[in-house]
Amino acid sequence: MKKTITILSLAFCTTSIFGQSIYGTAKNSSQDVTFSLRNIHKKMVKEIPIQGTKFNTGDLGGIEGYFLLRKNSNSTYIYLKPEFNLEVHFDAKDFNKTISFSGKGAEVNNYLLAKKKLLKERWKDADSFYNGSENEYLSKIRGIHKELKGLLNKVDDESFRKHELVDLQFNYLNDVFYYPHAIKYRTGKEPKLNADFFRELKDVYYDDAKLYSIYPSYKNLASSKWKKELKKATSFKEMETSFRKIKTNQIFVDVIVDALYRISDTPEKSKFYYELIRKYVPNQEFVSKARKKYNKVKSTAIGKKAPGFTFEDKDGNKVSLKDFKGKYVFIDIWATWCTPCLKEVPHLKKMATQYQDKNIVFVGISVDEKTEYDLWKKMLNEKELNGVQLFSDNAFNSEFVSDFGVSSIPRFILISPEGKIVESHLSKPSQEKTKQLLNKLLK
Repeated sequence: MKKTITILSLAFCTTSIFGQSIYGTAKNSSQDVTFSLRNIHKKMVKEIPIQGTKFNTGDLGGIEGYFLLRKNSNSTYIYLKPEFNLEVHFDAKDFNKTISFSGKGAEVNNYLLAKKKLLKERWKDADSFYNGSENEYLSKIRGIHKELKGLLNKVDDESFRKHELVDLQFNYLNDVFYYPHAIKYRTGKEPKLNADFFRELKDVYYDDAKLYSIYPSYKNLASSKWKKELKKATSFKEMETSFRKIKTNQIFVDVIVDALYRISDTPEKSKFYYELIRKYVPNQEFVSKARKKYNKVKSTAIGKKAPGFTFEDKDGNKVSLKDFKGKYVFIDIWATWCTPCLKEVPHLKKMATQYQDKNIVFVGISVDEKTEYDLWKKMLNEKELNGVQLFSDNAFNSEFVSDFGVSSIPRFILISPEGKIVESHLSKPSQEKTKQLLNKLLK
């Protein structure tokens, strides 16, 4: 399989043709809306200014391949060819649900939208999807793979179909690879799997520079593999040994960038990641960012005084952490676009009801962009979210969120009645150990 895919990848070209562009309209745009075209590694290809409601990239120079259209923190994959002049329309208040394509190249990109929608629909009930045996799981993801190939067969563009078949195969293999992590994420326990479960991954080469530059699903699979290798390390020496095996420069860079976020997300190994960056990154500005994150991890360790916050609720009232002095504060940091966050909502609601007579308050803090404020209020009503619901003043850059080094969500934090940190990385409401901890504290 490896030889076939590698040869196929060489078919990509970047021949130039006059007039290739992306143009269209953005309803409800404002100065807070940023719009751009990026490569699959999220690097800027072109900023796309919106004048009133209209935008136009101008000539893109005949680029070809998979790219990302990004509106603030929301993005969707598109595919470009030299002859495409792609017309795009969306509502800035709900980019993911309203984006549409027409014009030259619409067929291919409408397929990608349909693919995204199908995947979201099939994975909507993740708990049910992962419930059952490993063989049942394999059967489910093979079913999805078959559905996607059925969608692809309706696309007339033969060269795109060839590349997309490769990406779909890596998408399937990524689902195989991700399974143990998903089970642990939901249960808190490492699954015991039959050795044969991973046989389809046996011949995958995770350090192919060409594939990594072209296919989004290979990029996800390969980067996940290397990040997992580092995460498994029990010492800095072990982490460094794994890191030095990487030969592809872009993988090397992506893993280093991820290490910056892992400083906050894995406090027990934050020093290892910081030392890796300090040793291998010549850019002192990047090293300085890592040092600040590492210092924040140390300052928000268990037992430290929690940094404060003051955010607005849906009625515009100012709410501060100090308002809850004398109570345990269970904080849920989330966003409307975060599917794993929304999966925890029923468990959070149940927990808030269960402990409503106890000495604890449940506080949700949204890190949505300001442009998503109306969507946030709408979701509060639709999901009937209880507890105290607040909107952060500057998304992920809000001081409280930044102080805790939050780089991925959902994130749960527990603060004591005295204002000290009980857990900076609390387990999810859906996990039994969370309930056990609260029962112990609130007895």
